[in-house]
Amino acid sequence: MCDLFVLSAGKDYSAPKSLPLFAKQAKKNMDGWGIGYFKKYRAFVEKSADRAYVAGRVHDGFQRLARVVNSRIILCHVRLQTSGPVDECHAHPFILEFGGHNWLFAHNGKAPEVEDYHTLGSPIEGAKSDSARAFEYLRDRVTSHFQRPPQPLPALFGALHQSTAQLLEDYPGNYNYLLTNGWVLFAFTNHRQFMMLKRSRKLEGGLILTTLERGLSDENWMRLAKSTNRQGLLLMISGTDIIYQEAL
Repeated sequence: MCDLFVLSAGKDYSAPKSLPLFAKQAKKNMDGWGIGYFKKYRAFVEKSADRAYVAGRVHDGFQRLARVVNSRIILCHVRLQTSGPVDECHAHPFILEFGGHNWLFAHNGKAPEVEDYHTLGSPIEGAKSDSARAFEYLRDRVTSHFQRPPQPLPALFGALHQSTAQLLEDYPGNYNYLLTNGWVLFAFTNHRQFMMLKRSRKLEGGLILTTLERGLSDENWMRLAKSTNRQGLLLMISGTDIIYQEAL
């Protein structure tokens, strides 16, 4: 199963400690990686179809990005192929523009039915996977709630909450996703927990989320998981603060 990582902070950060640890601990995922970040709220992604960690060392490109990327939100995905070929196009994060913002999206899980979704908007070029189609679905649903930007945060959270619930109804499956526009971060889980740590003393400051079962360090990581009788849990995070949290 793919693994996810995100660092969220109130100021620009690099991640020279936590990102290489993430690559090492997620080394079972052998089918590519991607790191997404923002410069002046424009999204950028660098990807590779190579392993992020092999033969006892972190991929040179991955290691370089961990040192030089400087962003309030840094999003990373290491891939284990479940749909689509092994190539850079199918590595996450993906970028779409809507609501007046660039958005980054990364996903793990398995939802083969959503691969049949056909967007009426701009598709993610080259990517034929459940993750790409899920992102397009959420984009289409969220934008249908608004005639023009900007969107107040409560309304944006409500729109994504409704859109995610509709995604699960229309295309059932296992979804963990991270979605961000560089200002705020959304995290959703319905099958696998996130581990969260704030203001680490051993890694970078800020707030770190990862799908790795034990987190990245021996500190006091908090487990975030859906309650057993619910369809999933959606969080909205600004800087290091969870500002909205609601089960579906």
